[in-house]
Amino acid sequence: MKRLLIILSIALIPLGGTAGSVVHRNRILSVLSEFKNAEGVELVQLGPLATSALKTVVRLSSAGDEDAKQALALMHGVRRVSVFDYDDCDARLKDRINRRLARILDGSELLFEAKDGEDVMKLYGVTDGNGENVKDFVLYTPGDCALICIFGKVSVKAIEKIIRDND
Repeated sequence: MKRLLIILSIALIPLGGTAGSVVHRNRILSVLSEFKNAEGVELVQLGPLATSALKTVVRLSSAGDEDAKQALALMHGVRRVSVFDYDDCDARLKDRINRRLARILDGSELLFEAKDGEDVMKLYGVTDGNGENVKDFVLYTPGDCALICIFGKVSVKAIEKIIRDND
């Protein structure tokens, strides 16, 4: 179900957001850095060098693989990825992190929100004026205590192609 919600949310990105919106990258990264060593918190960050190396590995190992070529097209403009999971920490720390992230994301453009029972998934980001690219988007699920940040530019056409091919 969550996979379906994520695919749906990415497909609907062109319908939301406006140019000039902002995702507060530095403030988000500051929160991740502050809590990365807390008990029950897991953080995986790929900076520009690691992201570039990952793209190179995919490119070299994807000879003739159409899925890998689509992944490369999707990743072309991605510069940094952060995955933050704090589901295993105590309730007090979860609440503190959720309040901090909610405050930061409150000033960002909400592109999409999906609810599945009590679970809420929010997708924030910035689309260019014509809706061809999404820049710096954040997937936040406070109930699951997870945050995924993809900083850089992602082509909406590449996303749509992957969705069409996987239907």
